[in-house]
Amino acid sequence: MINNKYEIKYIIIQVILTLLIAFIPIYFYLDASFENQNIKDKMNLKNYASSVISKIEAFEKENSTVFYFPRSNIFSSGIFDKDNRVIFSLLKRNNTNFDDDFEKTTDKICYKQYLPQNILDANSLIVCKDIDNSQVIYNAIILLLSISFFIFLSSFFVIKQSVEPYRKLNQYLDDFLKDAMHELKTPIGVARINADMLQLRLKNDKYILRIKSALKNMTVIYEDLEYYMQQNVVKDEKRNIDFSNFLEKRVEFFNDLAVSKNIKIENTIEKNIMINFNEIELFRIIDNNISNAIKYSKDSSKISVVLENKGEGLRLIFTDEGIGINDTKKIFERYYRGDKITGGFGIGLSIVKNICQKNKIKIEVYSEINNGSKFIYTF
Repeated sequence: MINNKYEIKYIIIQVILTLLIAFIPIYFYLDASFENQNIKDKMNLKNYASSVISKIEAFEKENSTVFYFPRSNIFSSGIFDKDNRVIFSLLKRNNTNFDDDFEKTTDKICYKQYLPQNILDANSLIVCKDIDNSQVIYNAIILLLSISFFIFLSSFFVIKQSVEPYRKLNQYLDDFLKDAMHELKTPIGVARINADMLQLRLKNDKYILRIKSALKNMTVIYEDLEYYMQQNVVKDEKRNIDFSNFLEKRVEFFNDLAVSKNIKIENTIEKNIMINFNEIELFRIIDNNISNAIKYSKDSSKISVVLENKGEGLRLIFTDEGIGINDTKKIFERYYRGDKITGGFGIGLSIVKNICQKNKIKIEVYSEINNGSKFIYTF
């Protein structure tokens, strides 16, 4: 069923994919912006150098005795003689070896200009400034956030419109299944009661036994579907349960189903074991394991059900002599069926796994093809 969690998941995936595409123009934007900033810095350096030269020329014309070298909060500069000796410098590093007019490092850009003959005997002027790309980065972040916001909103509305028909279809199917299950509950119950009445009159009748077995299989499937449909609204009501007595009754419930395949259920149940647990969830764990053990067991074989209280906790063990499991990791996946011939929806063990995860129950599965399987649940 499609819900808000999956909608958000798909929106996030869509946004990530679209952002990856959006980064291409942003990359070119950053590249162009850095280049523009570089050109702008060069122009500013040249302009400042021109202003310093103008002041030197003005000083020469004024015939003053004191020259006040220009200072700036943005630019630093210095003048050097023809042997690259410092005449006056505000530079942090007096590097005069330039391969070109401009020299660029990671944090500074400098410009060197040769001077005409002047009263200061200065041969060259070097002007430097810090490289500041903060404005470019700020603009890029604003652009990225704007694109992300636009894409997120667009994706949200597009996906919402796309999933609306499926939402309505899923709602229709949910309502249909709920109504169908409600209508099935009474006939199954009536059929089971009448089968029990017939068995009292026709004892050991194999046809009655088969009917009862089929009805019990239907009951387990019905209860799995009912739990699956209502698991999000089922109240987590735990109570103290006599686990030993509870398990004995469930084994007895499946006895007719086992007898129909000439299977013997051997139970070793330690007495007076109590557990605080949700009764409906305990039904699902036990019923699914016993019904699967019977379903996949060979005729005239044995099934073992063990309940014991060990030091590490309560252990519930189901062992069969069935066909075995090819992949023990897949059996707990929803809709997975080890054998499609035996029927079922493939949701039983998925429900069991969810219940175990919810209640922190450890699951161990051991299996050998054609020799059987063992399921161990540690509470």
